[in-house]
Amino acid sequence: MIASDPTLGQFGPTARLFNLVNDMPKDQQLILLKQLVGARVAPHLYKLIADMTEEQQILLLEQMGESPQVELPVQTLNIEESDASMRENVRKPCLVNANYSVQDRKIKSYILDISIGGVFIESDAKFTIGKELLLKFTLPNHPQPLAFRGKIAWNGAKGFGLKFENVSVLQGDILKSFIAQNE
Repeated sequence: MIASDPTLGQFGPTARLFNLVNDMPKDQQLILLKQLVGARVAPHLYKLIADMTEEQQILLLEQMGESPQVELPVQTLNIEESDASMRENVRKPCLVNANYSVQDRKIKSYILDISIGGVFIESDAKFTIGKELLLKFTLPNHPQPLAFRGKIAWNGAKGFGLKFENVSVLQGDILKSFIAQNE
């Protein structure tokens, strides 16, 4: 039996597994996934697809070489600064483990898309627009944890948008590198 790491607390085995999987080459990750889900690959893919936004589903169709057969809704321009249609940064769909703190609460969740200006975080909780929080996560292309301060920009049915504040040049470069991967 593998000894647990007391510095990681109750999440020690999970953190160690995340790190091991993160360090594996992609082909080994796929082999592990196949071993874990066996013949149930399709149901897992269906769940991931069902949890995606329509925009993410359309991006997936395009990446798979199929033109989407749905018409995108017409986006009107709104002069409010926080409107999603006014985004100036490209967003990349992803699934990244995230930890964030709001006041004295510490919460674990997932980042579902990311840009140099902010992220969309999966959450059932609704927070006040403008509420500040601290977000910590690790990207696959950068082994060191990143920390960002930000403000809640908007709430949605599946989570909320966080706008980063004071992104350093180094953090910006790391984000740009991750977003540019597999474009």
